[in-house]
Amino acid sequence: MKKKIKIVQAIVIAICVLQSMGIQAQMVFWPDATYNPEITSPEEFLGYEAGSYLTDHFQMIDYIHLLKEQAPERVEVIKIGKSMERRDMYLVVISSEENMARLESIRTKVSSLKDPVNTSNEEAREIASNTPVITWMNYANDGDESAAFEAGLQVTYHFAAGTDSETQAVLDESVIVINTAHNPDSHQRHVTWMKASIVGGGTPDRIASEHAGDWRMSNSNSRYQIDMNRDGFALTQDESKIVSENMQYWSPQVWVDYHGEPEEYFFAPYAIPVNPNYPGTTNKWANVIGENNAKAFDEFGWTYYAREVFDLHYPGYWDSYPAFNGAIGMTYETNGGGDKGLVYRKLDGTLSTLKKAIHHHVVASIATAITTAQNREKMLLDYYSFFKSGMDEVKSETVKQIALVPGSQENDVHDLVRLLLDHEIKVYKTGEQKTAQGINYLSGRNERITLPAGTFVVPMAQPNKRLAKVLLERNTDIQPEFLEEALKAYDYNKSVGENAPKQSLGFYDVTAWSLPLTYNINTAGLTREISGLVEISGTPEREGGVVGSKKANYAYYFDYQSNDAARLLSRLIQEEFNVSISTKQVSLNGKDYKRGVVIARVQRNPANLYDRINALATEIGIRVETTDAAWTEKGILLGSRNVVSLHKPKVMVLMEEPVSENGFGAIWFNLEERYKLDFTAVRFEDFNRANLYDFDVIILPPGSSSGYLNGLGEQGISSLKNWISNGGTFIGIKEGAVFAANEKVNLTSSRLLGSQEDTSVDFTPGAILKANLDLNHFLTLGFEDELPVHVFSSNIFTPSEKGANVAVYDTESPKMSGFIFEENEQNFSGNPYLIHEPMGRGNVILFPEEPTFRLYWRGPERLLINSIILPNSF
Repeated sequence: MKKKIKIVQAIVIAICVLQSMGIQAQMVFWPDATYNPEITSPEEFLGYEAGSYLTDHFQMIDYIHLLKEQAPERVEVIKIGKSMERRDMYLVVISSEENMARLESIRTKVSSLKDPVNTSNEEAREIASNTPVITWMNYANDGDESAAFEAGLQVTYHFAAGTDSETQAVLDESVIVINTAHNPDSHQRHVTWMKASIVGGGTPDRIASEHAGDWRMSNSNSRYQIDMNRDGFALTQDESKIVSENMQYWSPQVWVDYHGEPEEYFFAPYAIPVNPNYPGTTNKWANVIGENNAKAFDEFGWTYYAREVFDLHYPGYWDSYPAFNGAIGMTYETNGGGDKGLVYRKLDGTLSTLKKAIHHHVVASIATAITTAQNREKMLLDYYSFFKSGMDEVKSETVKQIALVPGSQENDVHDLVRLLLDHEIKVYKTGEQKTAQGINYLSGRNERITLPAGTFVVPMAQPNKRLAKVLLERNTDIQPEFLEEALKAYDYNKSVGENAPKQSLGFYDVTAWSLPLTYNINTAGLTREISGLVEISGTPEREGGVVGSKKANYAYYFDYQSNDAARLLSRLIQEEFNVSISTKQVSLNGKDYKRGVVIARVQRNPANLYDRINALATEIGIRVETTDAAWTEKGILLGSRNVVSLHKPKVMVLMEEPVSENGFGAIWFNLEERYKLDFTAVRFEDFNRANLYDFDVIILPPGSSSGYLNGLGEQGISSLKNWISNGGTFIGIKEGAVFAANEKVNLTSSRLLGSQEDTSVDFTPGAILKANLDLNHFLTLGFEDELPVHVFSSNIFTPSEKGANVAVYDTESPKMSGFIFEENEQNFSGNPYLIHEPMGRGNVILFPEEPTFRLYWRGPERLLINSIILPNSF
């Protein structure tokens, strides 16, 4: 009794102290919730009420460790890695004392449900009957959406300190895994910027500067400005890899990704289209959870919506990607915080506050946890069925295996195989040459195919079949109901005048992503299984370095047929070695090479050439050969004028408004991380005061073409033209290319199709098209004659009349995968994907689309690298 009295006295004293400091006592976000007074609330720890201020990442880390100290029987804090800016990343695992004592056993049992080959139906039922379900709550993926981060603290406290029977029941029936900050770098940038920008206690006016964040400091992207919420299957960013690895380790049945900030709160069920590779249980449970969330919101009289937006078609979101790993993946979007700051005036005049937005996320989190716990056994059984039924479906499907043929692009195939293994997708290899029947991915035809020894084969009849299929199939169908609605809207928009209001077509994201096509790999979908395969147990080893560790008398050389070869070339150029590239076929040491052999001559380089080229080639995984003479068996000799010396370029990449953050980020990541090419990032507003002659290459990324036109003005455009004419290389990508083709700019004789009155061009929502390459042009060195490319715009250019149309869309059947409006498909035929137009002594290179879109577009990647390092030498 005395202890209880002391506790009550302590609570009263604490409340008085907090109130004297202007701080409210712990807000109860959930009706009838009670908390252990010996466990510190976020408000007590931080010194301010939830939603009245913004919390730094380091404060969150300190707080979750305090919870671990105060509730060790219920809370585990696990460090899982570091962000790209070296911030520590943690998971908080919470469950009942009994469950925490057997946590590893629970995790192992649940994980075994992913393997129906070795786990029988009976074993699955036994596991489901007595094992807690696992719920993953993923906060601050888009780190600038501040309500999600703050809600994560409150939810962690709720389950760590909750003493009411409802909370205890959830902890008895489930293990809750909380990722408090998926994207800590973005979160901290936003907090730093917002704290420096908020006026008073926040300004609700929509026009206030605090609601219009700086280009870098207030966005949801990674360090490299990559959209983390679309990086799920690509795993290009360190944070994505870390979260994916831990998702596979914990094997959650429910996954919620918390975001913001629409006008009203959004939760599941999903909008259409839902990817056809999901089983019906995915939709079923999303509806069940959504209905129970709605009941909880109705208790408060809150407004919400569902089913209208945020589909589950593209597999790279952090709801759809976990859903392809068996979870019921869902996105929740709260209506406050982020760019809405602490307070914001909604369209109806009412105020949205960070505090309310946090409350909404907390209630949705707790309601979801309750629903999951109450349906524990059924969800675990459906989790098992997700993997088992996926394998069973293969019997009635056309494609049984997918073959990835290394050929001259062995390293690119290895990159894809490595990614598949990271996804826990089983990959096998042929030990001898095989002949099979299958669908050629490049042509789309069903034909007899020869598979050489060393071909990688991904069987569809494997536990992770659903993920393997959606990532590797040539085309993923779109839900017919969605297409019907999209076409109705399309027809309506065509029927009204150009100034009339238009209906949304409903496409939220891209409609094609087939990784064999994005990597430009020789692939076949086998309609009959081949046997005699050996499973790969680890990442394929790459043999790199100077072959035989032999020093060359005349030169070192390597074939330029893969992205890794371009990486080696760029590293050598960056370190200012003297290297050349052949533009004609050459025969060396008894082997015929296609155009594009990189040559480093001994006498024209420093004495450390062997050591560096051997070290770099070993690191990257490229075989470098040696030759002792400039003589060749046939074709050109190595002293030919068709062996062109290359020079290190000085590169400028424009950034900040009106440049797209993601467009700049893809260039930044590729040059810095993949190719180690130095460049200077220049603010767009500083272009007109820059000395352009300090640079050899200027890259104008995707962004706003009108913003580029107005921002540069006549002075900037004139300076740019003079610089190009005097030997500079201009590279315009997407809207950067549209700017160049504008009649007022006139950097090219090409024009944007649709600018003519009699031509209608429609938006293409992320389809894959076939481009035919001009193999006589230096920009295509290292390529074959056909290349899959990505289109996610309405940018279609007319052919250049004064330059070279280096890559053009196929004239017979340009579409390979995804959706294109039928009337629009004919507009692509024969029109350019890549233009090179000389201007004076310089070059204009135009990409109507992003060649390295979202960084998983690896096939056209070398076209961009070639555009940077080759033109000044040709």
